Amino acid sequence: MPPYNDENMIMLSAAARVIAPGLAARFDRESRAFHTAMATGRPGALREAARLGATLDLMVAAFSSAAVSADTTFAIIDTITTEAIRDRFTDYAGSVQAVMATDTLLSALVSRDRVSVSAANAIRVDINSAYRAVRDPNAYDPGGFRASLGRAAAAIRRLR
Repeated sequence: MPPYNDENMIMLSAAARVIAPGLAARFDRESRAFHTAMATGRPGALREAARLGATLDLMVAAFSSAAVSADTTFAIIDTITTEAIRDRFTDYAGSVQAVMATDTLLSALVSRDRVSVSAANAIRVDINSAYRAVRDPNAYDPGGFRASLGRAAAAIRRLR
């Protein structure tokens, strides 16, 4: 079986919970089924991929027609960071995706003039600390990651 890397699906799931909540649970369920099929080498992997693909088609349509405002972006950041800073969230790849997504979405808020450059730069101190915590998978610091991203998330929430 080919390797399956699902880190991007973590962030897509967070965005779906905000933009297409009616599809989010279905996407999560089908993502897990596909991942399980891939990991166990089950012959149903193609069937699970087809189901997930159909759901993704629906999500593309929902995302394409959604009005993504600054409030939506704040909500997605909140969804991502709330999950990422829980004590049980110690997955390295997911942590990398969470900090990158938060950083990217913060930049989008700056581009939309919803967050000032100076406010974003102050928050980036903690974002950069979160990046340092995930810089090396062999030296991953889950506690440092959660603390840094948690401070960044709190600061972003205050800007809302």
